[in-house]
Amino acid sequence: MAKIYGYCRVSSPKQNIDRQIRNIKGVYPDAHIVQETFTGTKIEGRKEFQKLLNRIKRGDTIVFDSVSRM
Repeated sequence: MAKIYGYCRVSSPKQNIDRQIRNIKGVYPDAHIVQETFTGTKIEGRKEFQKLLNRIKRGDTIVFDSVSRM
C-alpha cells in the first residue's frame, strides 16, 4: 500500500515546526511526518531527508507545506 510522507524542515532550532505539521496533517491525516532542522541553502547533509528518499517505494508520495521547505 502506498504511503504519504510529510517532510517538515526548519532552518534553526528556534523556529517552530508545528504549523507545517498541522498543515500537512490537515490535508493528509495519515501522513508519516519526517522532521528536520537544517539550513535551506543546502540539500547535501539533510540526513532525515536522505533517509526518507532511501525509504520510499514506488507509489509513495512526499508532500511539503510549501516549496520553500523542499
